[in-house]
Amino acid sequence: MNSMVDFEMKELDRAMNNGYHILMGDITIDDLLSNVNESKLYIAFDPDKLQSDDYWDTVINSMIDYFIETEEYEKCSELKKLL
Repeated sequence: MNSMVDFEMKELDRAMNNGYHILMGDITIDDLLSNVNESKLYIAFDPDKLQSDDYWDTVINSMIDYFIETEEYEKCSELKKLL
């Protein structure tokens, strides 16, 4: 892969993992904001839209699909409990 694709994959992975840890209650968005070492914060969802059940289901299913691809099945199992 070229360096741009590698960078985009790292961004996606960071967004998915940050989103996962927020949804699991391991961290808060405020925690992420206070600990961010970069100019951008990556999260796999828009926190303002989580009140919508359809959006919530779409986000969780997208995260499950991602973690299936990365073979992180424990995360998939925990996310399925949120549906």
